[in-house]
Amino acid sequence: MDEKLLTPSELAAHWSIKPKTLQKWRTKGYGPQYLKISRRILYPMRTVLKFEKSTLQQSTAQNPVSEISKPLKCDEVAFILKLPTHWFRNTYKRQELNIPHFRVNKEIWFKLNEVKAWARQYKAEIEKRTAETQQTGQKRSRGVALDRLSLI
Repeated sequence: MDEKLLTPSELAAHWSIKPKTLQKWRTKGYGPQYLKISRRILYPMRTVLKFEKSTLQQSTAQNPVSEISKPLKCDEVAFILKLPTHWFRNTYKRQELNIPHFRVNKEIWFKLNEVKAWARQYKAEIEKRTAETQQTGQKRSRGVALDRLSLI
């Protein structure tokens, strides 16, 4: 490979951050793509430039990290979607509702765009069930959390 490769120390110095930050990003699935050869981590310059380009900002009003790439924790997703935190924390509830997530070591992470797509689909299912129960004359309580799905 004729391409320049940067070590984590070199890249950290280039961006004026700590090498530990790059290590944290790698565990969370954020940051530029890298090569791992044995125990050695190397960043191809091509992927560094691609990552830098993807984080360009138009103004300070934008989020510094796109929602597609930044993984979020349970509390953050629940807060953004205004849904109960236990839906995202509880393993059985996540499985029951089929909420998209991924695991890094023992931590559960969510990609906001995937969870928003799930929430829209779940909302459509709830509305369909509600319409069916209204046609049969059954009354069913929807609860505040389900009403919040209409905000998504």
